[in-house]
Amino acid sequence: MKKSILAISVALLSTTVAFSASARNMKLSHAMPLDHPVHQSLTWFADEVTDRTKLRVRVYPNATLGSEEASLQMLQNGTLAFTKVGGGLVSSFSEQYNVLSLPFLYKDEDDSKRVLRGPVGQGILESSEKDGFIGLAYLASGSRGFYSNTKIQTPDDMKGLKIRVQNSPIDIDTMISLGASPVPISSTEVYSALQQGVVDGAENNIPTYFANRHYEVAKYYSEDHHSMIPDILAVSTEVWSRISEEDKQTIKQISVEVLDVQDKYWDEYVAQSRADIVSAGGEIVEADVQAFQDRVKPVYDKFVQNNPQLSELLTKLQNY
Repeated sequence: MKKSILAISVALLSTTVAFSASARNMKLSHAMPLDHPVHQSLTWFADEVTDRTKLRVRVYPNATLGSEEASLQMLQNGTLAFTKVGGGLVSSFSEQYNVLSLPFLYKDEDDSKRVLRGPVGQGILESSEKDGFIGLAYLASGSRGFYSNTKIQTPDDMKGLKIRVQNSPIDIDTMISLGASPVPISSTEVYSALQQGVVDGAENNIPTYFANRHYEVAKYYSEDHHSMIPDILAVSTEVWSRISEEDKQTIKQISVEVLDVQDKYWDEYVAQSRADIVSAGGEIVEADVQAFQDRVKPVYDKFVQNNPQLSELLTKLQNY
């Protein structure tokens, strides 16, 4: 009898230790390649968390654990601890993030950082806790432009073009307002979609356009700066609830520090990407920004009409 009790006790202890060890080892997933500034920044984040807390974080780049949408779903069910996901996609999982996809929301990139890193932006990050994940930080991702084998300088140049967008109602409405046909597909499918003519163009920031070699299948990159949707570094609500208060505070501090790390890597990569794109035969085109701004005004009218509960939040962002 005593031996049976001892055996059961040892088994339970082994199970507890195994669970504890498993809980300490956490995965961070993202879809960017190894030379992208997002990977460099998230590697820094993971190393800092590993060094300064009782947790161990391993980074999985290149969508090796699945698409950004799949990663968010894994965050919600607690099978993944951290992920980086585009702000446009997050909006389909948590309501307040919708405002971040509106076109021409900020004066420039510096203004977007000022607004998002202030109290209004931080409130949006915290709002998704009930949806299964919590935003830790907005990682700067520059401004987005269109790219295609057709030179796009005004909205008229977009008429009838099939443009890949994130699966976001605002992104879809923005394309329609510009006369294009929006095609929501995964970010991992963009290269082949451009190559095979499934879409005529796409839209993203210069580093992503370069890192994913999209310039090989879409020669012209047009700088219209139509949106400045940040990347979101997020943690699973379920995983977060199991982390000690001390480690939570440390992770929050690291999430603040990673902003400067990301800005540094990002600015360096943008400069190098622009030069390499031109060297590879691509062309960066200056667009008529004002013409694009004028065309997207109906997007705001529709947004407020369809989302009256978010109109106050939009006003706070615009007036901060």
